Amino acid sequence: MKQQEFTNYIIQELIKSFPQFEGHLTTKPGDIIDIDFKSNNENLTLWVTTQDKEITIGFTGYTECDWHTHMSLFGANTPHEELFAAIELIDNILRDKQPIIFSNIKGYFLTDNIDINVVSNEAIQILKWSDL
Repeated sequence: MKQQEFTNYIIQELIKSFPQFEGHLTTKPGDIIDIDFKSNNENLTLWVTTQDKEITIGFTGYTECDWHTHMSLFGANTPHEELFAAIELIDNILRDKQPIIFSNIKGYFLTDNIDINVVSNEAIQILKWSDL
């Protein structure tokens, strides 16, 4: 699958699942589309990109790129599997089912590990999308 086909397929399906993303698309060279979707209080941006024929999801808020992940880390190996994993993750974030961790040192990130390794002078908050 070429980059343009991948991007068209992924973005079309993401917009079907998350119509609120319409109007938050940026077309980039190389047939890449980025989605930048701000939280209600505009403290955090959830971003999605189709760069390199893969779906990458991340946060920007405290730093230029606080955190990102690739759908391959969720066991997704095909465009369809990546799409399914991305929809599930985005849905969990937007519906406040996925906790968002804030560190005054590392910024915003996701983790399934309750035992977050806190360093000296680090303040941690556990938040939800609706808090941000």
